[in-house]
Amino acid sequence: MKQTLRIETFYVQPPVNTDEILEILDWHRRSEAPVQANLTDWNISEYFPDLCKQLNVLYPTYQIEDLWVASYGLGDYTESHDHRGFDWSFVWYLDASIHCPPLCFPDLKHPWLPPHVIYPQVGNLHVFDGGLVHYVPPHTCNYLDRIVVSGNLIHNEG
Repeated sequence: MKQTLRIETFYVQPPVNTDEILEILDWHRRSEAPVQANLTDWNISEYFPDLCKQLNVLYPTYQIEDLWVASYGLGDYTESHDHRGFDWSFVWYLDASIHCPPLCFPDLKHPWLPPHVIYPQVGNLHVFDGGLVHYVPPHTCNYLDRIVVSGNLIHNEG
């Protein structure tokens, strides 16, 4: 029996000046983070106002708690993890190709089954239950870096 996942998909146009935005952000490698790729600080919402407005329209009773960018080069990956404590998590593709590694959701009750995979497509916003375990296999795409904006939503108390 295949698992049922709560994943919603929308399209949000990336900013015309994406390259300029990425150029001015501060990038870090964090050995303790599950994302083993270049990362920005955890709260850079001001750089992506259109995404934030769209999330506020789609999820009016939730607020953005964290928002960051990850840039995957050759060999970069994300270990299995979840975002417990958050109602929703999201991934928005700024740059990638369908040849870049997918976002994978393993079936923890049936680990012998293949994971549910979502292949990158620029502009696609995938919003999923924060408790879902997910990972990204090592980046082997020579065409492009895999650049995503990720974040978490939490229910408004009020």
